[in-house]
Amino acid sequence: MGDKPGRNDPCWCGSGRKYKHCHLQRSSEPRLPFEAIIAKARESAYHQICLHPEASRESCGKIASAHTLQKSRVLRAIKSDDHHVLTFYPIQLENGRLKVHQRGWKKASTFKAFCEKHDSSTFAPLETEPFTGSKEQIFLIGYRAVCWELYQKVRAIKSNPTIRDLVDRSAPTEIQKVAQAMLGTQGAGFTKGYKDANRTKKAMDEAYLRRDYDSYRTYRVKVRGPLAIASTGAITPNRTLSGVMLQVLHDVNAKIEWLSFGVDIDAEGVSIVFLWEVNAVAPFRYIGEIDALSDDALVCFLPQFFFAHCENTYFAGSWWNDLGEYDRAFIESLMRNSNPYYFPPHYDFTRRLTSWSIIARERT
Repeated sequence: MGDKPGRNDPCWCGSGRKYKHCHLQRSSEPRLPFEAIIAKARESAYHQICLHPEASRESCGKIASAHTLQKSRVLRAIKSDDHHVLTFYPIQLENGRLKVHQRGWKKASTFKAFCEKHDSSTFAPLETEPFTGSKEQIFLIGYRAVCWELYQKVRAIKSNPTIRDLVDRSAPTEIQKVAQAMLGTQGAGFTKGYKDANRTKKAMDEAYLRRDYDSYRTYRVKVRGPLAIASTGAITPNRTLSGVMLQVLHDVNAKIEWLSFGVDIDAEGVSIVFLWEVNAVAPFRYIGEIDALSDDALVCFLPQFFFAHCENTYFAGSWWNDLGEYDRAFIESLMRNSNPYYFPPHYDFTRRLTSWSIIARERT
C-alpha cells in the first residue's frame, strides 16, 4: 500500500478487483447512511442450507426456519400476552442506546440451517418429549448451538465484502486504508472462526450418527424461578473468570475448543446446560471456575454471561420493564462489548437480574 497503483493494477485493499473498479474513485463516492450499509450487508448475508450430516438433494425437504431455542416450552415461557419476546439482536443504536427489538415468539431464534425433514427428526427428543436433562437432550441443545454459530460465521463471511465496498465511501485515502485493514483482519477472523466451528461441528456429526453422547461432558445448573431470559450459543473460552489463559484464539495452528450452552424447562424449574468434548481442557477449566462460584454468585453470573457472549438471547418484556435503569444500562454495557474474548466482560457477582435460586448442579 505504498505507491499508488495503476488503474489496471490489483487494488491495494485486496478485493481482487482492478484499482479502477474498486478504490480509484472511492473518496468521491457518496457516503451511505449506516443503516443503509447494514441493510445491504444483511441482503448479502442471506444463506440457507441443511446442516444435517446426511443432508443431500435427495434426502432433504424444504429449508425450514428452524428454532435454536425450544419453542413450546422455552419461548412460550417468555412471550408476552401479545405473543412477542424481546431481544437486542440485531445490534442497532437508537438515540445513542441499544435498541430493544420485539419479535413474534414463533419467529424468534430461527435460522435457515436445516430442512424441515431433518430439523424435525434430529431434534424430536427436544421438541416432542418433556425435558429430563438426559445426555441426549443436552447434546442436542449443544449441537444446535454449534450449528447456529457455524451458520452465523458463514453469514459474516458473505457480508464482509459488501461492508468493505460501502463503509469507506467519501473517506480520505488514509482513512480508507485503516478501515480496510480492520475489516480485512475481521474477515480473516471470520474465516478462521468458520474453520474452527466446522471442525467442531463435524466431530459432533459423528457423535450424533453413532449416538455416542458419552464423548461429551455436561454441566447442568437447575434453578427455581421463572424463565425471564433464554439464550443458546457456543463460545471458545480463552481465559477463566479469574483471568487464567486457556487457549490462544488467533493461533492459526491451534485446535480451538468450544463450549456450547442453552436452556430448557422441566417440572422442577429452569435448566442452564453446557456441553463440551470430553478431552477439551479449556471448557473444562472454564466450567470449573463457574462451578466454584457460590450459589448467590452463580445466579448473578448466568444471565450476565448470556448477554456478554451471545446475541441469540431473548427475554420477557415484563422482566425488562421491571428492571431499573441502572440494571438496563449494565446489560447494555455487556452487549456493547463486541469482543468479550480480548476485552473480558466485567461481571458483577452481586447484581441479581432474576429471582432465580439454585436447586442443584450436575456434572457428567
